[in-house]
Amino acid sequence: MPSTAVKNAIDQAKIYGALIPGPTSTTLLVVPTLSDVAPLDLAGNFEEAAKKLRQPLHVEQYAPHPLAKKDPFGLVESLMLVPLLVGGYMAATMLRATTGTSVGRWRLPALTGFAVLAALLVNLVVCTWLKGYPAQKFWIVWPILALIIAVVALIAAVLQKLLGAAGTLVTVIVVMLFGNPSSGGANGVPYLSAFWRAIGPYLPPRNAYILLRNTIYFDGHGTTQALIVLLLYLVVPAVALVLLYRFRTPDSPVTPETEAEATALTVPVTGLP
Repeated sequence: MPSTAVKNAIDQAKIYGALIPGPTSTTLLVVPTLSDVAPLDLAGNFEEAAKKLRQPLHVEQYAPHPLAKKDPFGLVESLMLVPLLVGGYMAATMLRATTGTSVGRWRLPALTGFAVLAALLVNLVVCTWLKGYPAQKFWIVWPILALIIAVVALIAAVLQKLLGAAGTLVTVIVVMLFGNPSSGGANGVPYLSAFWRAIGPYLPPRNAYILLRNTIYFDGHGTTQALIVLLLYLVVPAVALVLLYRFRTPDSPVTPETEAEATALTVPVTGLP
């Protein structure tokens, strides 16, 4: 069994593996819930080194909570992030197209209500039907999913008010083109290039992914910063929407053509992480 220090570090999602010397052989612990690539990468490199040194090496998986049987590689959270992000900005875009304005008395509660209901649907499909993560995490994951959708929806709503139909495109560029690749996804942040590692902490997708993954598999450890960042992205646009409603200026005309053009431009940049 791993030492207390190693176990605590893994439980808090701080390390991707640990080498533990033993009286007869050395044990390499890998953490499958933290990355789908790192366990194979670490095992391959250490096994090669062990062969050169002619020392026995035993590779063992260890995680606070095992991966769901239907998700043996830990991909569900990363794959689920894409529809959450897309659903957020599409909700704001469709609401704007329907009402013909970017702000209104009921815009904030409407987008919040959509986020809660959409999150429930995603949770039911992924957790209950597909069994992509443990069923006991259903209730704690639901508000996290709602938070992620609401964050993107409110960002889009504010940008659409300030920039018109181009606000949708700007949202997609920031959230999908830059944010989603910098999340690290199932591979993990260490496998990103320096540029993506640097910008990820300041954008919603990485914080959303960390909050989601660590809540499901690490009992919420290491989520404080991610939660604070997401709440800032939620509160600031919400306040901005209220102020824009009270001191609003006329919107740029919303036509089916402008919304169709803005939405069409989002398609090439909404790929998987």
